[in-house]
Amino acid sequence: MRTSWPRIALLYAVGVIAAGQLGVVPPLVPALQRDLGLSLPIGGMAVSIVTLVGAGLGLLAGHWCETVGHARALQIGLLVMAGAAGLCAMADGAILLLAARGLAGVGYLLVVVAAPSLMAAIAEPRHHAITLSLWGTFVPAGIALAGLLAAGFANGTGWRSAFAIDAAILAVALVATLLALPVARDLKAPVEARPSAAFGTSMPLAVAFFCFALLFLAMAGLLPAYLVQQRGLGAEDAGRIIAIATALGIPGSLAAAWLMKRGATPARLIAIGLVASSALAALSLTGVALPVAVFGFAMAFAVGGLVPAATFASVPLVAGDPRAIGPMNGLIAQTGSLGSLAGPPVLAQWVHALGWPTSPVLLLAVAILGASAALAVRLPKLSS
Repeated sequence: MRTSWPRIALLYAVGVIAAGQLGVVPPLVPALQRDLGLSLPIGGMAVSIVTLVGAGLGLLAGHWCETVGHARALQIGLLVMAGAAGLCAMADGAILLLAARGLAGVGYLLVVVAAPSLMAAIAEPRHHAITLSLWGTFVPAGIALAGLLAAGFANGTGWRSAFAIDAAILAVALVATLLALPVARDLKAPVEARPSAAFGTSMPLAVAFFCFALLFLAMAGLLPAYLVQQRGLGAEDAGRIIAIATALGIPGSLAAAWLMKRGATPARLIAIGLVASSALAALSLTGVALPVAVFGFAMAFAVGGLVPAATFASVPLVAGDPRAIGPMNGLIAQTGSLGSLAGPPVLAQWVHALGWPTSPVLLLAVAILGASAALAVRLPKLSS
């Protein structure tokens, strides 16, 4: 089997479009509040409910995708997200909007479980590091692109057009996958005798990714507030600085592929990424000069980009059997969503109780826990 790079590119594009469901709403929240009478907490829920679905159903989705076949699950996910975006465009109140966003979360979950499983299936083993490291960049890329595009529809009633265009893009992606990814036997692992032994070996990897997601969302969500409250920056400037900093995770993930190709082990890259990124962020929170702090935050996100790339590249290795890849991707999606949900409120409560100067203690403790888990990952013995 030779790697199908056009299909790899399509799967990555589908992932970016799916991640766009996380980034399309934030620029539209003020308009949604005005037109639909939403409170700010409800507006925030419209943003985060997509990840809430993954936090509760990730592992179940992994097993279901393995049962029905990853190509079919991916296509169902795109169809569900397209329908959800259409419902958002027609929303006349909070109930329909939140229900539609929850539905989008179901579709998003199916895509993020099925797409990397398909990548592993259609790429040669020697290309797993580069293809799955590329996959590790889909969330920041999708959020950034969707946020930039949606911002142009934030005035007036343009939010309805933003959701309608989103639905059209998802429909086009669905048609493309129907043409390029037929539901074939080679893209679907057999249901019978699905291995469960890999679950135990995957738990340390899942814990490490939980710690990464907690740290990433905590810093991305609250560092703008730190720059405003503690460093005196304007809200717009602070938001722009952290947005650019988070985007630096993309070259960090691509660097992971280069390092793995040259012999670096994924577990070690995960550990280094967690500890080094948290140490850089911690140093930047100690009162150093503002330009140094900003540079430190940027480098923290760049080095942190090693973690998702190395995590996804680890999945085929830790699974040991292709039939375990889908459930493992589901577990990674679930723990990542749990970390994303926990990160901002955990750091916010810590800062509220103990102040910003003590926040490095929390960041480093979580990073050390995640690094220890990553280094505890053991590859399963393959059965003959």
